[in-house]
Amino acid sequence: MSSNTTVVMLGTGTPVLKHERAGQAILVVVDKEMYLFDAGPGFVRNFDALSGKDFMPEDIYFSNDSVYGEMNKVFVTHLDSDHVMGMPELMLRPWIMGRSEPMKVIGPKGVEAMTTNILEAYVDDIDHRLHGTQPANPDGFNVDVTEISETQVVHQDDKVTITAFKVPHGSWEDGMAFGYRVETPEKTVVISGDTRHEEALYEHFEGADILIHEVMSEGGVHQLPQDWQDYMYHAHTSTKQLAEIGDAIEPELLVMTHPLLFGQTDEQLREEMAGYYDGNFVLASDLAIYD
Repeated sequence: MSSNTTVVMLGTGTPVLKHERAGQAILVVVDKEMYLFDAGPGFVRNFDALSGKDFMPEDIYFSNDSVYGEMNKVFVTHLDSDHVMGMPELMLRPWIMGRSEPMKVIGPKGVEAMTTNILEAYVDDIDHRLHGTQPANPDGFNVDVTEISETQVVHQDDKVTITAFKVPHGSWEDGMAFGYRVETPEKTVVISGDTRHEEALYEHFEGADILIHEVMSEGGVHQLPQDWQDYMYHAHTSTKQLAEIGDAIEPELLVMTHPLLFGQTDEQLREEMAGYYDGNFVLASDLAIYD
C-alpha cells in the first residue's frame, strides 16, 4: 500500500513570544487524514493557510462541515503551556465548524484534568450553542482522552502506526513527557518533543526519514547565568548535541524546531548548526512543509 505523507509546521515557537512563530503544533497528513502533535497558542490561525493544498482534504475553508471540523486527533507531548494553550480552540472551534464526534486526545497524566477544566471554563459558550437558535450537535465538543505513562503504540489505523516514547525533560517526572514516532508505508517521521540529549533515545529516532527535534543555541546558552545553563541542559538539546544525534541517526532531513536562541538570530543558529553538522537540516518556520 502506498501513502502520501506530508508534514506541516503549524507552530514552531517557544515560551518567548514571537509574532512570526505560533506555539508548538505539528500536523502530519497521510492520505488526507490529519494527525496533530501538540496545540500551542495561536496555531489554529495558521490552519487556513493550507487551503487548496493538494495533500489536504477538500474544502478547508472555515464553514460547516469544513476540513477544520475534521481535526479530531491530537497527541500531546507534555503539559508545558507553550505546547497546549491552543487546546481550547482545538476542542471548541472545530466543533462549531462541523466536528460531530468527540476529539481523540492522547497524552501524559494531567491531560484529562486539563480538558475537563477547559470544558468547565467554557460551559456557558457550549450551553448557548447547544440550546440556542444555531444548529449544533451534542457530541463534537467532547473529548475521548487516553492518558499514557509508558512507551507504547498509542494509535494504529490503515494509514499509520504512532508510538509514544518517554523523553527526559527538565523536572517533569518519568512518564510525563513524550516524543512520537509516526510510521507510514511510505516513510517514518519522528517528533522529539521537548527533551534533553540522551543516547537512550536513539532507538526511537533510528530509521527516521524526517526527524523533527527541538534545539537551543550552544553559544547562546553559555551567555546565561550558571543556574540557567544547568537547567537548560537538563531540559533541552543544544546544536552541538543535536549534531551528534544527526550523525548517529542520519535522517534524510533533520528539522530543528522550538529554537531557544538566547540572543542569537535564526541565521546565527543555522550557522552554528552548520559548524557541527554536515547532514541535511533546516530551521523550521511556521507553515513550512516537508514531504
